[in-house]
Amino acid sequence: MTPLAWVFLFTSLLLGSFLAANYLVALEVPFHISRKVAHFAAAVPIGLSPVVFPSVWYPFGLALGFLALLTLSHQIDLLPGVSRRGRWSEVGFPMAVLLCLALWPISPWAAALPGLWVALGDGVGGLVRALVYKKPCKGLWGSVACLALCAPFAVLVKPWWVGVAGAIGFTVVEYLAGDFAPVKVDDNLAAPVAAAAIMGILLAVI
Repeated sequence: MTPLAWVFLFTSLLLGSFLAANYLVALEVPFHISRKVAHFAAAVPIGLSPVVFPSVWYPFGLALGFLALLTLSHQIDLLPGVSRRGRWSEVGFPMAVLLCLALWPISPWAAALPGLWVALGDGVGGLVRALVYKKPCKGLWGSVACLALCAPFAVLVKPWWVGVAGAIGFTVVEYLAGDFAPVKVDDNLAAPVAAAAIMGILLAVI
């Protein structure tokens, strides 16, 4: 398929996940569960971007469009399954994807993986915490699940240990952000940006 066809397919997938999350909320599924539908759906375009897109501008445009949509959802009740007024975590996600794309000229995988880790690692970690602790919170078992899911993808970055360092940094910051940081920080923004910074520095010095 052409890159524009992939853009259309990914856009349709993400919009469909938003509608699915809205439906789950209408069925009284807890918000911290319903929004994970969009988290997991986002893994598909983010994870495939280095494979199907010849230029950074395609994933950049996608992330920018969804950043605008999620920002708009804070003005009107458009996406109750994934976004709530005053809660900016869902806006932090596409913003982080945009920032991490700065690594694309160095390594497309290093640019994409931090966003993929938010989609999958943070998503699974949140579900594990909900199951273990019966509420949305930080917890060791969620972070273990997060790292276990992030680490296998880390080897896509060359050399592999750079990706692993990014995955560890992502997991640590995701755990500390918000609940344990001296200043409340959105983990959807802080964790991927920290991971990208770690990998970017390492790739620059080796």
